[in-house]
Amino acid sequence: MKTKEEYQAEMEEQISKLHTKIDELKVQASLAKADAKDKYHEQIEVLNDKYAVAREKLQELKASSGNAWQDIRAGLESAWDELQTSFKRASTHFK
Repeated sequence: MKTKEEYQAEMEEQISKLHTKIDELKVQASLAKADAKDKYHEQIEVLNDKYAVAREKLQELKASSGNAWQDIRAGLESAWDELQTSFKRASTHFK
């Protein structure tokens, strides 16, 4: 079983990598034709919201002590799954 620090570092890295990919989608959205821009920007907003939730859960994990981090872990994993799903859904529209 991973320690809190190992899990935290892994999640920070994964969330950071996905944030970079979200930034790439933002660039693609800005280059899209006018009729598609609104649709893309809506999807980007959803991703930004999901990213903010995941970062918040990560901060909660960082601030937790003792075994409390195990309880927070479930919320972080849920937020992470939602972020990944939203990213996959959005990225298919950008192709």
